[in-house]
Amino acid sequence: MDVSHRDQTACMVTTPSVSMTPVVPQHSNCKRELTSGKVAVVSLRYNPAHLSHLTGFGKAFRELGYEVEYLLNPLYARFPELSVFAPVLPCQRGFSGGPYSHAVFVNVSAQNRSVATLLKQRGTRVLYVYHEPWKYSFDYLEGEGLKGWLSGALAHQVSKAMLKVSDAVILPSRYGAQIYAQGDIRHNRNAHVVPIMYDDECDGALFEGPVRKYFSYIGSICRAHGFDQYVAFMKYALARKLKLDFMIASKCPLPEYVLKDELIRGNLHRINIVCGRTLTSEEINKCYAESFCVWNLYRRSTQSGVLVKSFMFGAPVIASRTGSFIEFIRDGFNGRFASAEDLKGIASALEDIRENIAEYAAECRNTFLETFFYRANLSELERLLVH
Repeated sequence: MDVSHRDQTACMVTTPSVSMTPVVPQHSNCKRELTSGKVAVVSLRYNPAHLSHLTGFGKAFRELGYEVEYLLNPLYARFPELSVFAPVLPCQRGFSGGPYSHAVFVNVSAQNRSVATLLKQRGTRVLYVYHEPWKYSFDYLEGEGLKGWLSGALAHQVSKAMLKVSDAVILPSRYGAQIYAQGDIRHNRNAHVVPIMYDDECDGALFEGPVRKYFSYIGSICRAHGFDQYVAFMKYALARKLKLDFMIASKCPLPEYVLKDELIRGNLHRINIVCGRTLTSEEINKCYAESFCVWNLYRRSTQSGVLVKSFMFGAPVIASRTGSFIEFIRDGFNGRFASAEDLKGIASALEDIRENIAEYAAECRNTFLETFFYRANLSELERLLVH
């Protein structure tokens, strides 16, 4: 491949209070004989994007020898796959369950602190997965826009209260740990880096089923993820009759301006639009499986779940050099770096990826299994549970 192969880099944190212990891959299928308690995996704010994350944590704890129960927002009941291997309890006033030796809260919620405080009164050790450490900067405002910035600021106030009550904080990337060390560490110094954990929903079937066809935008339609720039590239490619098909898959409704564009309206046969509703696990996984490349040219990102799912299904990404992308993407191996404004450069990178998709797909799977698959993180997770 005629590309520049760059070594993978990591944003290291020098603050000694943030644990940067290397994660040792564990690929054994054997459950460990710890039998030292029951773990609650908690998600009080409904977000379908966390479904794979919930499954990964649940399976990891079970393989470490713990019993597992889910304490969830009742809306998760529409995803029965969670109850296949662990009881699912709706977390409402006066919830039952436990007693728990540990509780892991996997996303931000205004209810987190009150539930965590109640669990701690019952002797539970609380861990908080902090996906988005707050960064006071113009970059955040530019990436999110004013509305997104205000939403982020409110979420930070909620998370700050949770940081104070937690026994330990889990940061999914070294970049996130670096941001954490610059500010939020004053709320809780017991923070550890463990990459975001997922179950493997692909089973290694990379080249079975649907043919990889689309250059896809998957996930929230927002400024931070560069949706407007994806549309701009799509129009560039359609105007030049590039041999590319597109997919937009999101629970968000498609913005009206997209279908009002005359060029896009005339090429709808080349655009697969799956928007405006919550997709089932099978539907969203099919979107990744049908993608030869997934858009990660974000304006801002601390940790991209879309990146993890793409690698899970062997779909390389095209990404910006921001946030944690430089930790996990190896240019020319599991994805390509580009600038959202360099439309010609994006087209060239996509051509390279499509021509070498087998090699890229294999590298993506390797990255997923060695970094994000829950079995790659059992050693570090066990250390957090027993200390």
